[in-house]
Amino acid sequence: MNNHQYYLMIQQFTLFSDFFMHAVFSHSRESVQLLARILTGKTDLIVVEWGLEVKKGFPFFRNDRYDLFIIDQYGNVYNIEIENTLRFLGKRAFHNMCLLGSQGLKPGEEHKALRENWVVFLTKKDFLKQNEPFYSYEWFNCKWRRILNTKAHIRFVNGEYRGDDELGKLMHDFHCTNPDDMFYDELREAVSYFKKEPKGVNAMCEIMNEFKRKSKNEGRRQGRAEGRAQEREAIMRNLREEGMSYEKIARITNQSLSKVKSFFKTQQTA
Repeated sequence: MNNHQYYLMIQQFTLFSDFFMHAVFSHSRESVQLLARILTGKTDLIVVEWGLEVKKGFPFFRNDRYDLFIIDQYGNVYNIEIENTLRFLGKRAFHNMCLLGSQGLKPGEEHKALRENWVVFLTKKDFLKQNEPFYSYEWFNCKWRRILNTKAHIRFVNGEYRGDDELGKLMHDFHCTNPDDMFYDELREAVSYFKKEPKGVNAMCEIMNEFKRKSKNEGRRQGRAEGRAQEREAIMRNLREEGMSYEKIARITNQSLSKVKSFFKTQQTA
């Protein structure tokens, strides 16, 4: 696949597309800060550190890669996941929160030093199908409905929400293929760089070429790591949701057409 074909694909990407989302938020601190402020409702949040595809875990146990990992000016920690599916979200959110909390204190620190931990899943579809902008979960006693002060927050954000407010405008922007249609300057500028600026477009083409190269090499090895398999499957789903044919998906991910069709057939029956 040549760069012109990649360019046409890039023009169809949205911020729900893994390739594209990672590039945009890696490139733009302003976009990351805008996202974190709106998703949490913390208007004074300042991003001090952030990273994409940050690995968290412990030896001999399952490690996970966070789409977006943020530390604010007070040391509070945020994990934001951009999701195209709704599978196992509750268990995944709980697991991510456990990893955050378990690494929140240094040796010798008192528990009172534990900072806020946020796990936010921004889902392309409505998580509970209740037409709410988001669904927040706290720890509380079921009988007396009293909140347990854990400083741990789990939130699922409805990507289908279109209210006339900050979150509604953000969700609109996440679905845009044309940056000129976006409400927020921070996102418009960052997305335009990778869709319109030659340097940014070339960078995206390189990212996609690199993924294709790695996929081809890994296809020759036995026993691929589970994390890489999940990444490939997520990319396959994203490309299909962008309207791409099974044949093109097979070429990009270096898999047989029958394997691609079998994967999507399994997804439909799951």
